[in-house]
This record gives sequence, structure tokens and C-alpha cells, in this order.
Amino acid sequence: MSELIKGSGCNEQLEAAGWDILQEQVSLPVAVIQLQKLQQNAKWMSEFASKHNMLLAPHGKTTMSTELFTQQLEAGAWGITLATIPQVSCAIEAGISRIIMANQLVGQFHFEQVAHWLSSTSLEFYCFADSEENLRALGAFFAERNLTLNILLEVGIKGGRCGLRSAKDISSLVSTCKQFSSLNLMGLAFYEGVVSGERPEQQVADFVNDVITLSQRIAAGGGFDSHAPIITGAGSAWYDIVAKTLSEHEFADKFRVVLRPGCYLIHDTGIYHQAQQAVLSRSQLACDIDGSLQSSLSVWAYVLSLPEPGLAIIGMGKRDVAFDAGFPTAELIYSPKTAVLSTRTGKLQIEKMMDQHSMLRYPEQQVLQVGDMLNFSTSHPCLTFDKWRQIGVVEHDWVIAKTISTQF
Repeated sequence: MSELIKGSGCNEQLEAAGWDILQEQVSLPVAVIQLQKLQQNAKWMSEFASKHNMLLAPHGKTTMSTELFTQQLEAGAWGITLATIPQVSCAIEAGISRIIMANQLVGQFHFEQVAHWLSSTSLEFYCFADSEENLRALGAFFAERNLTLNILLEVGIKGGRCGLRSAKDISSLVSTCKQFSSLNLMGLAFYEGVVSGERPEQQVADFVNDVITLSQRIAAGGGFDSHAPIITGAGSAWYDIVAKTLSEHEFADKFRVVLRPGCYLIHDTGIYHQAQQAVLSRSQLACDIDGSLQSSLSVWAYVLSLPEPGLAIIGMGKRDVAFDAGFPTAELIYSPKTAVLSTRTGKLQIEKMMDQHSMLRYPEQQVLQVGDMLNFSTSHPCLTFDKWRQIGVVEHDWVIAKTISTQF
């Protein structure tokens, strides 16, 4: 007997005409992305980077779908960013040839994997480093194998993640790189998304200015092993400030700037919608790009029970959709009995979620019946994607034309 995985239907039906969600040809809950919105988002961010004369290496951890990585590259991305060696492995297997691992490369087994790829493929690979100990371990390992590893020294902020906390420590790391012919120092990296507190916009700008000033200092001393060193940063919230600050700096033309946002491709109606509204309030360039980022991901689920007036139990829970940055939002209602698709009437709000159920409060004027199907938009797409082995792709009329796989 073939396995029926979550969000799937009859394979023969999918190949013949697709799975029509509204005709109940697929198991619910089902997560879907709308192709036109996805393509618009890919095009939008590619144009944003291009208008700043910058490169784009979107973070693939958002979707961990190599099919979507390929689409991003086809839309103009320079490379793909990933966070772990297993993620990198998936991308290489899919033919991705330029990867930034936005993380420290630590551990013998991981060294061996990278060495194998460098010696057997045409992979262009970069990793972060922020300590002499790590650099010495990398330098010795790859020297023994007559391989060279591209290094991006990571600069961090107090209370943040990895990265040097003090610019004065950078000289020792540059010197350590120079001790090993197996290490190519290709630039600096940072992540500004952990900035918080008062006046975060100015904090981000100041931090980015410090990074490019530090980069110029290293370049002036002949520290980089590239005539066009890389400066790379930018998550999904402050990418406009990163791009503006770097592009306006007096040394901007000395470096290749690589932006690394990830969530833009899927987008949402929660935290990243709010972040994008802030971007548009700050950046005229962003406003001038045709179209906008659109929430492309949603989850369809059944009304399972109406146990109390105004309370609906939905067949969708924490195993199906993100809940860390706000609960899903009901957008559409479909009645299989009447074949009517409508937008919600009044406020429908999830007040609690369990593993497989959500408790939805709804107003008196909203008519719901057991078996009705609700469509929910989401907040924080990363933590919805990682709950699905496959996600449906909708081109029109809520018919799943194909599925994409995830490799979490």
C-alpha cells in the first residue's frame, strides 16, 4: 500500500488534472503556495538588489526546497545561502554550484564533507569564521589535502549570535588566515537582524558602516585574497537599510555586496508583512519597484466540530502551521454543500492551538458548518514550511498543479 502523506491525494489525479482543493481531491490540512505570487516575489527582490548594484544570495533555510532555490537562481540570484552542512548537501545534490554557508564550519565530519565537494565538484563555497582556533583547524585540515577554502570573517554585535564583538580582534584573524595557503580570505560577513532596543534603524546603519570601514582597513593592508572582496549581510527585516548604507559609503565600489534575505520569496501576513511595510516607509527605491511582496503561502483545513456557539474546532494545529509569531489568519471560507467560496464575515480569530487542532472564535453573523473548508494565511513562513514534506503549487482556482518537496 502506498503511503498517504499529509496534504496529498491520488497521484494519478494529480498527473491528469491536478488536485482540486475545493472538490475535496486532497487530504486536509494542505499547505499550498500560489505560483504567480511566488514569481512576483522572486522578481521583486532580484530587482531590488539589481537597482543597488548588489548581488543576491537568498537564505534557503526558509523553504529548504531545492526546486525553489532553482527558481530564485533563474530569477537572478547570484547564489544560495544555507546554514548547515546537511542543507548544503541537499543543494549540491540538486546542482546548486555557488553557496554561502552563513555559519561557522566546525567538526571533523563536516570538514570531510566540504573537502569531498571541493575535490569532486565545481562548487564555489564560502563559510564564516570568527575565531583563531577554528581558522587553524580549517587551515591545517585543508592544507593536508591540497585544497583551498573561502573564508568570510564574521563580525557580530553584543548579545547577538556568532561574530567578532570587537574590531581590534580582526587583525589576528587576518594574520591567521595568512599563515595558511589553504585559506582564502574573501571578505566580511554580518547579520544585523539581532539588533534591538531604541532607534534600531540607526543602530543597524551604524553597525553596517563599521563593517565596511573595517573591510576597507583590511583591504588597504592587503589582507583579502580577492581583488573584489565580499561584504555580505541583510536578513528579511532591515535589508533596505543595509543596502542603502553600503551603497552610499565612499568605499562601496571597492566591494561586492551580497544580500541574504530569505523570507521574501514566501512572505506572510504577519511579521514580515509588517517588516515590509516599514521598508516601504523608509525606501523610495523599494516603492518604485513594480508590484509588491505578497503572501504566497496558505493552509486549507476543515471545520471539524462546532461544540459551542461561536467556537469552531479546526483540523489544523501546531504540527501544520507556524504559531511562534502570531496565529494563522482565516482568509477564505468554502462550503462544499453550497459550492460557495467567500471571504470571512467579521472577525474570525484563532485563540488557541494544539498539535492537530485550533480553537477558532467567530461572530454570530458568520455561518459555519462542520465540513466547511477554511483558508488561512500565516506568519513566519520558515516554521510552516518545515512541517511539510511536500507543498502544493497552485496556479489558478485552487487546483494543485504539482507539488514541491522540502528537505528539512
